[in-house]
Amino acid sequence: MFCIEFREQSQNDLLKILRNIQGNKYLIVDEKLSGSLSLIIQTSILQEHGVELRHLLSKPVQTECTKVVYLIRSQLNLVKLVSAHIQNDLSKGIQREYSVYFVPGRTVACEKIFEEEKVHHLLTIGEYPLYMIPLDEDVLSFELDLAYRDYLVDGDTSALWHIAKSIHKLEYSFGVIPNVRAKGKASARISEILTRMQVEEPVSTSDVGIPEINTLILLDREVDMVTPMCVQLTYEGLMDEILRVSNGSVELDASIMGNQMQEGKKTKVPLNSRYTDIII
Repeated sequence: MFCIEFREQSQNDLLKILRNIQGNKYLIVDEKLSGSLSLIIQTSILQEHGVELRHLLSKPVQTECTKVVYLIRSQLNLVKLVSAHIQNDLSKGIQREYSVYFVPGRTVACEKIFEEEKVHHLLTIGEYPLYMIPLDEDVLSFELDLAYRDYLVDGDTSALWHIAKSIHKLEYSFGVIPNVRAKGKASARISEILTRMQVEEPVSTSDVGIPEINTLILLDREVDMVTPMCVQLTYEGLMDEILRVSNGSVELDASIMGNQMQEGKKTKVPLNSRYTDIII
C-alpha cells in the first residue's frame, strides 16, 4: 500500500507545478521519463489541467501554446536540446514563457549550459523531486540504469546521493528506518550519506509515529555479478528476455489482446498485480 501513497504524493507534486502555471500548457518530457511518468499520472488527468503532452525531440516545437514546460533529467545533452528549441523560437520571433523542471533535481552544470547558450534569463527553473517510480503496489524502482557503470567506471557518485535521498524521502512518510545493513563499498557509502541526512534533515517522530519499515538491506551489484547473466526463469523474467519489459509493461500486438480491429498495431500491457489479462 505504501507505493499507492507514494504514487499519489508524486502525482500531487506534479499537479502543483502545473497549477502554478496559468492557462494551457505544452508539456515536453524526455523519452526516458515519459514511461516513468505514465506510472505516476494518467494522460486524461493532465488534459483536465490544460496540458498537451509531447516527447522531447530534436525538431522545433510546434504549438500555439504560449507556455512551454520541459520535464527533463539533469543531463547536458537534454539541456542543449531545450536551448536549441528556445533559440529556434527566438530566430523566428516567437515569444513564449518557458519553464524547465529537472527530475529529480537541478545541477550547476546544467544551469551553466543555459547561461552559455544565452537562454537562462528566459527560463523559470524548478525541480520535480521524483526519486523513485512505483512499478507495483509493493515495488519501487530508482530507474538508474547506468548507476553501476557511472560509479565503478567513471567514478561518479551522484547515484549514491540519489539513492540515499530517495530512502530519506520515504522516511518522511513511514518513519526513520531503525536497522540499516549494507554490504559493499557503495552500499556502505549510501548508509553513511543516509545517516548524515537523518541528522541534517531530521524526521519528526511525532508526525510519522512508529516506523513502518523495520530493516533496510543495501547490496552492491558486485556482491553478485553472476545473477544478471543467468536466464530468468520466472514468468515475468521470461517475458523480459523475449519481449523486454519497460516501465513495468510490455508492448504486444493489439490482436493478441483480443482487439482484432487494430491488428498490426502495438498496445502497452502493464505487468502488475492489478492487471491479470496475461496468463499462461
